[in-house]
Amino acid sequence: MSYYFQFPSKHLSLYGLTGLRDRYVFTKSDRVRLRYPVSAASLVLIGILTLSFLVKSSGDSALDQMQSLAIGFPAQAALDQQVGDKNYQAFLSDTLKARISDSMRTAPAIIKKAKDVPYRNLSVGKGDTIAGVLKEAGISNNDAFYAVKAIGEHFDLRRVRSGQKLDVHFKALRDGSMGFDRLSMKLSPVKEIVVSKKSENKFTSEVLEKELERKVYGRMAKIETSLYGSAARADIPAQIIAEMIRIYSWNVDFQRDVRRGDKVEVLYEAFETDDGDFAKYGKILYANLNTGGREKPIYRFEMDNGRIDYFEPDGTSVRKTLMKTPVDGARISSGFGMRRHPILGYNKMHKGVDFAAPTGTPIYAAGDGVVEVAGRKGAYGNYMRIRHNSKLKTAYAHMSKFKKGMRAGKTVKQGDVIAYVGSTGRSTGPHLHYEVLVNGVQVNPRSVDLPTGEILTGQQLNRFKSFIRGIDSQYASLTKRFKFASFGDPDNS
Repeated sequence: MSYYFQFPSKHLSLYGLTGLRDRYVFTKSDRVRLRYPVSAASLVLIGILTLSFLVKSSGDSALDQMQSLAIGFPAQAALDQQVGDKNYQAFLSDTLKARISDSMRTAPAIIKKAKDVPYRNLSVGKGDTIAGVLKEAGISNNDAFYAVKAIGEHFDLRRVRSGQKLDVHFKALRDGSMGFDRLSMKLSPVKEIVVSKKSENKFTSEVLEKELERKVYGRMAKIETSLYGSAARADIPAQIIAEMIRIYSWNVDFQRDVRRGDKVEVLYEAFETDDGDFAKYGKILYANLNTGGREKPIYRFEMDNGRIDYFEPDGTSVRKTLMKTPVDGARISSGFGMRRHPILGYNKMHKGVDFAAPTGTPIYAAGDGVVEVAGRKGAYGNYMRIRHNSKLKTAYAHMSKFKKGMRAGKTVKQGDVIAYVGSTGRSTGPHLHYEVLVNGVQVNPRSVDLPTGEILTGQQLNRFKSFIRGIDSQYASLTKRFKFASFGDPDNS
């Protein structure tokens, strides 16, 4: 039984290097002899020899590895001519010990390098800073400082929120460790900041924006219990439904006019990056609201003068002088006429329409005009009155607050947000009190005869007719594989 490493020379043995003898380590029956202490240096030497063999390239044979460890020892015969056996054994021992010393010095770097990774995805937690997150990832204080400084050239660091992602890339350094190379911080699906390290204290940053691809989607849904819930189950985005409500608000009261069984069709734009990330929704190109068996199709069309509006198939603009409902998602809680006042307790003429909605719900200007009054007015609470022409005005009351900048003399456009629902003044709960005044007298907003918007004629009408045929064809091609999506709506979402 042999305990020798098979080096080229029979003189180079484990015992020759360590000074140990067979009888010190093993009994006659080849059992390990534990009562004789074995030096720690000998055990370390054995471990380093093993490590040297393991880290050697897997493509080498066992003999090649051992010969490499012995640093290509000269042939025995050649050395025998120059030195005696004792000198030769001393030469080999010294050479091997030098190689072992080198292995001990480089082994930690080899192990560390194997554990390092070239890329890490980091996340800013609640209460964290970008610099702190970078330092925890092993980036030096100096690199973290300059990286954050470079980000600050394009982004207000006070706006960093919990969950912000950072993609950090590393590069190998001369000592075998990994150091900061660059990072990217996505601000949106389209925009990201990229920071690169050029030298020790020189970092550059730039904002990159992805190209967007326009896509058009056609959807349809049958309304069961709520418009938003049924539309969502038909894969119609809530933002698109909200925009559709706004467009139809001149002609449709979605709280009173829309019922179970009605249908919705919509053709709309969406913009995505080339790798498929959603960026934003675009315009509604076509919509059709079928209520009570009556269809109300509308089309987005650019006129000869560059103005864009929505038109019915006959070329009549859906835009009226006044919107029918100046607040989204509200229900009529009290109509125009005599009623028993909920606070005063006696019958009193109610000269407007009340729309119940949560506090803070946006209120829109019912038509183009100029603000005449914006302030407190007795039982009305926060009150605003807008003059639309020489005869027509609208008034809004009980608001929680006005939109910033709203004051007497301010010009507003139809659909502009002017204030927010509240319960100021003599009020039992959050709602909007809305009035229409003709020649200074309040009239029923739901029965007043208001003029329509623009009407297309001549060549412009012919161009519009041709345009809507193309839109109808596009919608049909996108929805031909669908039937009206009809879903239950148990949660009334």
